[in-house]
Amino acid sequence: MQLMEIVLFILLAGLPYYFLLRKFISYDKIFIISTLLLLVGLFIKFQTGLQCSWACITISLISALITFYVALKTTNLYRLSYHFLFINAPVFLLIDIKYSIYYAVALIITLIGLYFIGTYYKRNYGSANFANISGLAIKTPFVGFVLRIYLISLALYPPFPNSVFLFNSFLKNETSYMWYVVLAIVIFSNFFIAMRILTNTVFGKPNKIIFYSDIKGKERLAHFFIIILLTIWGLNGLMEVLR
Repeated sequence: MQLMEIVLFILLAGLPYYFLLRKFISYDKIFIISTLLLLVGLFIKFQTGLQCSWACITISLISALITFYVALKTTNLYRLSYHFLFINAPVFLLIDIKYSIYYAVALIITLIGLYFIGTYYKRNYGSANFANISGLAIKTPFVGFVLRIYLISLALYPPFPNSVFLFNSFLKNETSYMWYVVLAIVIFSNFFIAMRILTNTVFGKPNKIIFYSDIKGKERLAHFFIIILLTIWGLNGLMEVLR
């Protein structure tokens, strides 16, 4: 691996989190820092035009699988927001910079929405932990609706922009066996984690000992704005497919 490949791997695959951030930074701030590191990594890739070697991508896949295992044990929306970034690191290292940026923007917009839901949880239920809070579709319809949108987008369902840009990069880039491995692992990891939360939290049976409170006012408008951004970015992706 070249030096710049190592730098990109450090910035994108979550190594600062595992070895530094989680020890010294509050977990609700790590998503912001990890997002900035991702953007710095993409900027470096854009400036250098670096194409990562199979060794770098293979190591990032191992890192993504470790993060997938950690995410399966996570019941905190703040932590999940940056776990999703690390799980998708092999995609950013593999595909060309144009589609890396498209996919990163779609992913970040979606995760900002998930992060804001975590903030809502913390304010109303004392923490961003979702383990014991279920039945949102019944008790808090708006929260259930926007969380459903974010999770379906993260699960890479078409025509949401996350899936559109990922599959478009697959169609328009030269593919190989490694491409299929990365695609399979990333799709399975994103889908499994997102659907696990969706099934238990949005459509589960309401908890009788929880006092539910739906999102209102400016916070509701913020989520509408995020969904509008996702819609616009998704349409941009569909136009890109048709070119």
